[in-house]
Amino acid sequence: MSIAVFNINDAGIQLTVDNELVRTSPGIAVLNNNSLLTGEEASKNVKLLPRWTNNRFWSQLNNNPLPNSTEQVRHHADIAFAHLEDLWLPVSKEVSDVILIVPGYYHNTDLGLLLGIAHECGMPVKGIVDQSVIAASNLPLRSNIIHLDVHLHSFTLTQISNQGVLSRKNVKTILETGLSTLLDRWANIIASQFIQTTRFDPMHNADTEQQLFDLLPDWIRNLQDSNTHSFSVKAAGTEHSVAISQESLLKACTPLYPQIVQAIRSEIVANEPASLLLSHRLQGFPGLKESLKLVANLEIIDLPEEKANDSAATHNATIIDDGGTVSHVVQLGTGELATPTKQETSTTGVTHILWRHQATAIGKALPIDADLSAGPRFSHDPAFTLYARNDEIMIECGATDMIKINGAAVDPERPLKLGDQIELAGDQLTLISVPRDG
Repeated sequence: MSIAVFNINDAGIQLTVDNELVRTSPGIAVLNNNSLLTGEEASKNVKLLPRWTNNRFWSQLNNNPLPNSTEQVRHHADIAFAHLEDLWLPVSKEVSDVILIVPGYYHNTDLGLLLGIAHECGMPVKGIVDQSVIAASNLPLRSNIIHLDVHLHSFTLTQISNQGVLSRKNVKTILETGLSTLLDRWANIIASQFIQTTRFDPMHNADTEQQLFDLLPDWIRNLQDSNTHSFSVKAAGTEHSVAISQESLLKACTPLYPQIVQAIRSEIVANEPASLLLSHRLQGFPGLKESLKLVANLEIIDLPEEKANDSAATHNATIIDDGGTVSHVVQLGTGELATPTKQETSTTGVTHILWRHQATAIGKALPIDADLSAGPRFSHDPAFTLYARNDEIMIECGATDMIKINGAAVDPERPLKLGDQIELAGDQLTLISVPRDG
């Protein structure tokens, strides 16, 4: 059986199976009547079906009701589930282990919900690793490492120390503007140039507007050092072409680059050399490298597209816990066979109760109401209570005949284990492990 690696970044979730890139799927959703389109299919219909779109469900992963919710899509977790399931099902029969690469801004609640969604999809998640740390692994780097990445709605900067162990120190969102806004700006610049040069307006028709947005990401990625760049759109059997100047493209980025440069400078100690890892998602950004070269003592390293996924597969033996606990790896030995430092869970590994794709922390005690119609709720008259005793999770039931554990009667003296299923009124809750924040 194979190992699948999911690299969660809404600019494009990368799925690799045994080091082969299967898909890169943007975090976009479009509702077409009763059909929810996600990923690549949604991206190709954003301008054709513009009435209901969402591209924030990965950056704002939660169960909060949406103002424009439907019976099918109540909150962002529903959309993330649909997207992840669409990625997972085509490869599910050949995969035995799944590793999730997660952005540094994902904290406990995000990880808990993500694990819940993955569990609902039937994904055998065995390990979680920080995006920046795994991207930095197996590279000859200086002791101070900075990772710059772009998401649909933000730029993030992660500082990593390299003292025999790659250790994530801090993560900052340095800009609330991301790839989505930049693509809109570049598209408008190109459309304006078409109108000025040829009187053809690609934004006037949904088909040509969609074509422009389909072509744009790869076009930006493949920009070369040149003063002008050619862009072409086909309409009614005619190909329209226009020359776009480098200077005009730079106008979309000019407000952002000084803030990025200043944020990087603030992470560097005076006269101390640093390595800057540049995400592949920033490839082709006009003028970005020229701006970054203004920072003294900075070694700029372009990361290959599949670097993080390949490294996660290489380090799978250390990311995956032999004891079955899913841990969040935020430190990794620089040697290939070194053991990573993880964010540990409890002795038994059990930290949360999972209902559908909602994970609820157990803590010292969690009394659960008999009514699960809205998910697990705290109750003063609980159907059962989960509680911690000597680093183990126990169950106490008000009426044991209402509840079963893994299909059998409740034994209140038996500690619960990871994966145990609690059955209540025809519904199921699963005991899971959620990594702690780092």
